[in-house]
Amino acid sequence: MSDRAPSPADNDDLALDPNTLALLNDFIHTKTEQERLFNQLAESASARVAGDDSDEPPMMSVDDYRAAFAEDWQLSQFWYTTPFADRFAALLHTLCKPDTTIAFMCCPTAFVAFQHHKLLKNAKLLEVDGRFAVLTPKHYIPYDMEEPTAAPVMQLANAVDIAVVDPPFLNEYTNQHVVTTLKQILRPNAKLIVLTSTSVEAILERLYDAPPLGPLRRTKIEVLHGQLRNDFGCWANWEGSEELECSA
Repeated sequence: MSDRAPSPADNDDLALDPNTLALLNDFIHTKTEQERLFNQLAESASARVAGDDSDEPPMMSVDDYRAAFAEDWQLSQFWYTTPFADRFAALLHTLCKPDTTIAFMCCPTAFVAFQHHKLLKNAKLLEVDGRFAVLTPKHYIPYDMEEPTAAPVMQLANAVDIAVVDPPFLNEYTNQHVVTTLKQILRPNAKLIVLTSTSVEAILERLYDAPPLGPLRRTKIEVLHGQLRNDFGCWANWEGSEELECSA
C-alpha cells in the first residue's frame, strides 16, 4: 500500500468549484434554519396542547411556513406561492360563517393561509404528514388516503360544510380514495373545491359526477406553485362556482 503524501496538485483536484461550494453552503444553511424554526414550532405546540381555543396563537404567515417546512417530494408536496395562497384564503373566507366547518385535505399551504387571514374555530387540516400537527394540534387530523375511513377522519362524519382538496398524486387510484373519504364527511349540500392538474380532468368528471361531490365545474381560479410547472386548475361543485376567481 502506498504511503505517498498528497501533493498540492492532488488538493487542487479535490477542491470544489466556488459556485458549487456556495450552493452547498446555502443548502446547509437553509436546512439548518428550517430545523430551527420547526423545533420552535414543536416546542410551542407541546406547551399549549392542553390549552383552550382562546389560548390559540395567530397562525404563522405562508412565508414563515415555507421557511419552516421543506417540501417532501416523496409525498408529492409542492407548496403554493404566497400571493396565490393569500388570495385563495381571502376567497374561501367569503364562503364561510363563524360556525362553518371547513376541511383542508392534503393542502397545508391553503390551510395556513386561511387561518393566518382569520382564525376559524372549525377549520381542520387532514394530512398524512405528522409534521403539520405542530401548526395547531387541535385542528390537525391524521389522514392516510390508504385508510380513507379511519377513525380520526370519521370524527368529521357528515359534518363538513366546505372541503378543499388537492389530491397528492395525479391518478385515478388517489382520487378514488379521496372520494371515499369525501362521501363520508361531507354534508348533503356541502361545497367542494378541488385543486389539481388538468391532466386528470377526465378522472374528475367520472369520479366526482354526483352529489354531494359533483358535478364539478371548472372555475376561473389559476393555481400557482413555487416549484411545480404542471398545468393546474380548480373545480367546484355548486351552481355559479364556475365564476370563482382570485386574481391579483
